[in-house]
Amino acid sequence: MKAITRFLKTALVLAVIVIGGAIAYAYSGYYDVSVGTGHNAVTHWYLSTLRYNSIKRRADELEVPPLDAEEMIRAGAVSYDQGCAGCHGRPGREPSDSFDPRPPALTRHAHDPAYTFWVVRNGIKMSAMPARGEDRMSDEQVWEVAAFLQDASRLTEGEYRQMVEPPPPPPEVEPVPESDEAEVTEDGDEDGDDPEAANDAQPTDPDQDEQPPADEDTDG
Repeated sequence: MKAITRFLKTALVLAVIVIGGAIAYAYSGYYDVSVGTGHNAVTHWYLSTLRYNSIKRRADELEVPPLDAEEMIRAGAVSYDQGCAGCHGRPGREPSDSFDPRPPALTRHAHDPAYTFWVVRNGIKMSAMPARGEDRMSDEQVWEVAAFLQDASRLTEGEYRQMVEPPPPPPEVEPVPESDEAEVTEDGDEDGDDPEAANDAQPTDPDQDEQPPADEDTDG
């Protein structure tokens, strides 16, 4: 009995020392939180394991719709390019190095669609991953992104660009110049005579221009 009591007291003292040391370390400011310093192996393993299992536990409750429609994948590619590629990269471009840990390169391998949906919809706290609420993305749009990420790893940079960039506009057609015949038809004959003016001109009657002679004075 005394041995058990001694063991419990020893365990309690050790727990107080560990907890007290952790609190003191937090207040000391010695831990470097700047981007690029990373975590030690134990911290990295613990946080990664905690994150993965937390998300998977909740994502397993989701019902995944059919995601193999070509139109759905293309729509998801456009949404990904507009809202995700800046951090997570795309075919031909690496993820951003402005975060620690660095965002995963989502287009390098296929992802569980339910896992993707949950992360996009809910985000991950204490990280740079925001939540995309229904006021920003509908469920259909989030599933489109999940569909694209199942297919993205096989795409080349050129194929990706074809999916997300609008097609080039059709070439402009230069107006055809009017022919000389059209000008003659509209403006009159080749000499530039105006047919209306010619019709308006009336011949002059010479008899109308002659004045009768004045009466001779017979007085006298």
